[in-house]
Amino acid sequence: MKHFLAISLLLSSLPAPALAASPSVEVANANWSFLPNMKQRSSYHLSNVAIARVHEIAREGKCVIPGAQGSLLEMDLSFAAHFNPDGSVDRIVMQKLGCQEAEGILGGILLKMVQGGDYKPDGSNQDGWYRGTLSFTVGG
Repeated sequence: MKHFLAISLLLSSLPAPALAASPSVEVANANWSFLPNMKQRSSYHLSNVAIARVHEIAREGKCVIPGAQGSLLEMDLSFAAHFNPDGSVDRIVMQKLGCQEAEGILGGILLKMVQGGDYKPDGSNQDGWYRGTLSFTVGG
């Protein structure tokens, strides 16, 4: 029993493995057209519920969202993403919309899509930065 207790105490004194930091999602007014393009491979992780909420925000006039006209929302949201050498994303910067609620929802969508592989870098940029566009149309 003493032997078991000694092993338990030894193991409990070891540092816990560091958890990977969550990727950051930010907004900015920027031009990243010089970055290599990252094409959208699928929309598997695109949430219809989240898109409907952004559409609702625009329809209710809570914010002026670019691409919104009446009940139609045509979104072309440019963004940049930075990838670690292992292919994991650590930062997403999306075009500023001036509507925090919509930016939060769309930032979450982008993070899920990039982490889920809907957008993938081709490895051509040594710095790890790529650009992409999230496009969708809803309403009408």
